[in-house]
Amino acid sequence: MPTFSRAQLGTLVLFAAFLLLAYAWRGKPGPSPFSGQSATVNPVFVEITGEVARPGVYSFSAPPTLLGVWRLVGGPEPLPPADLTLPPASRLAVAGNGKYFLGNMSGELLLTLGQALDLNTAGVEDLEALPGIGPALAQRLVRHRQSLGPFRQVEDLLAVPGIGPKTLARLKPLLTASSPAK
Repeated sequence: MPTFSRAQLGTLVLFAAFLLLAYAWRGKPGPSPFSGQSATVNPVFVEITGEVARPGVYSFSAPPTLLGVWRLVGGPEPLPPADLTLPPASRLAVAGNGKYFLGNMSGELLLTLGQALDLNTAGVEDLEALPGIGPALAQRLVRHRQSLGPFRQVEDLLAVPGIGPKTLARLKPLLTASSPAK
């Protein structure tokens, strides 16, 4: 019967332990991507520009407060109100005196971030960021919304001259139609 040195025996025990752990770990199923709950969280993006220490586009798991963002990016004094929550796709421009202006991110930036454009708030320039939408069609979309009211669903685009089923199919993943404010 062969004899093993302590070093060989230690190596053999470590190797056996590794194999046992690998086998046990392989047998444990991870969370299924097809389970009832979605594992993905839609991030909330906020763009910060102007007189701050760290301008840029930030991602949050929930809509952040203005004060929280202000502190995160190193905004100037005086501090803004603590109770204001920033909506998704906000653009916060900060002046050196502590004043701020809140608007919407550009359509181009939203699409770059993989976010959908809202048909009911997008301007002509935002809509031009969509593939195959030029200035004339973007203007028609805005005029249609202004004259007939907000789009109730993305499929309502079919009522706009220049939008057919193929164009709608191409644009649908890139668009949303928010509920009109009451």
